[in-house]
Amino acid sequence: MATKKPTTKSTPKKTASASISILGGGNKADMRKWEVESAMSTLKRAAEIQKDAKLMSDVKKAAMEQAKMFSNLANGKMK
Repeated sequence: MATKKPTTKSTPKKTASASISILGGGNKADMRKWEVESAMSTLKRAAEIQKDAKLMSDVKKAAMEQAKMFSNLANGKMK
């Protein structure tokens, strides 16, 4: 007599929306609200950084170093 294989149910693949709802998000309005609040926080922080002369000086130096590195990279020069 042949034995019957036990049947197993496959678990459905999680989609992005399923993952979001697991994390407590959900609908598009909630996600948009979070995105807007995050952007406001980012802009507030940017304004704080711009008011800090010493920090901005250091940021500009770092940006110049990276710009030089990318320019060298784009021109095929490796340093």
